[in-house]
Amino acid sequence: METDCQELVQLWHTRHNSRSVVAPNLDEIGELSCDFSVFEIQHVLRSTNLPAHLCAKRACTLNVTECWLEETPSFLVTSLLADCPGNTFVE
Repeated sequence: METDCQELVQLWHTRHNSRSVVAPNLDEIGELSCDFSVFEIQHVLRSTNLPAHLCAKRACTLNVTECWLEETPSFLVTSLLADCPGNTFVE
């Protein structure tokens, strides 16, 4: 998993008895990570994490939860195409 939140990465690696406000999120990530044979969290620069940044920016403007299961939201298409090597992303 890649994130531009360095604090989250540091907390993940040192989360033993964490009293951070994100501790419940780390617990949930830990539970979900058990479904994978290998799981790691690494820091990436925000400039290389544009799709996630756009989703977070969009979420800050909403009063309700949005969920996209079968369709890519139009505001993400361009950044996903740029983010995928060889433009393998399928809309």
